[in-house]
Amino acid sequence: MRLALTMHVTVDETHYKLDAVLRLLNEVQKCGNLRIAANRCGYSYRKAWDSLKQVETLFDATLVKMHRGKGSELSPLGQKLLEIEHENKRFFNDALTTAADKAQNALQALLPAQQKLRIIASDSEKLSKLRQQQLPVSLQIEGSSQALVAYAEGKCDMAGFHIAVDEGSKAQLNQFSQYLDQKNDQFILLEQRQQGLMSHPERPVDTLQQLIDQKLLFVNRQTGSGTRLLMDNLLKNHHIRPQQLQGYYHEEHTHLAVASMIISRQADAGLGIESVAKSLNLHFAAITREYYFLVFRSLTPELKHVLNRLDEQFLTQLMDYNAFVKTILNPLT
Repeated sequence: MRLALTMHVTVDETHYKLDAVLRLLNEVQKCGNLRIAANRCGYSYRKAWDSLKQVETLFDATLVKMHRGKGSELSPLGQKLLEIEHENKRFFNDALTTAADKAQNALQALLPAQQKLRIIASDSEKLSKLRQQQLPVSLQIEGSSQALVAYAEGKCDMAGFHIAVDEGSKAQLNQFSQYLDQKNDQFILLEQRQQGLMSHPERPVDTLQQLIDQKLLFVNRQTGSGTRLLMDNLLKNHHIRPQQLQGYYHEEHTHLAVASMIISRQADAGLGIESVAKSLNLHFAAITREYYFLVFRSLTPELKHVLNRLDEQFLTQLMDYNAFVKTILNPLT
């Protein structure tokens, strides 16, 4: 089950879909040539030209500027339409994914059971790409603690969680280890990443104290997530009470949801990973490095297939519990 955002123009109660034209504009922006862009979209040049002219007639304005011998470029209107589409997709992507997951679960309850690899994991862009592939996988995004609790209770085949590489690593490791089987569990280091403060580039935020002093609005992650645990430890280390931070009790479920609140000016700052901040051109102030791990007990053919889709090198980098602990306490440079 997939849900998608589409853009329409309504003129005299008639709706015109912009999907084809937006796809074409995106390719023109990349290659600077309408004929090449049409080919990349799988359109004939005539279809591309007619589609452009239809929408230009609706707006009574040009979308693509043609330069004889010098290719094509987007007009200000074409650029703005593309910006609106990109911003809307970024803003609604998390909500659409959550809604699709709920719809999928509702349908599965009524359809014949299918054997799927069950994954419950903390938010990870790399892991979330599995949704875009035709794989027998059920991926549920939860906080690191919730994912490990579900794993310990046998509710999933694999869990994903992250641990900060700083002075708090040992305490976090002790908290998570209660859900792990030291004899049988196997681990894979999925990715290394930076966590930090995300903020709007027009109002950059670099420290927690700046949030307090300027009375800025913060957006938090949900209780049980690794990012929330990091935030609570930061507040404790800086002797800041949660009540001093405006927006502390406003919770979002993913890094992208936090970033979307900031880019839409519904919040001034929040904790998140650097890759998400960069994807939305947000200001990013790094706070800590962290490791994201996958844990499982049995390397079944189904699990092996999924891991290969993520990265074929993973299968040569399996860790037992002792190697997992060593990696955290003696981090890679």
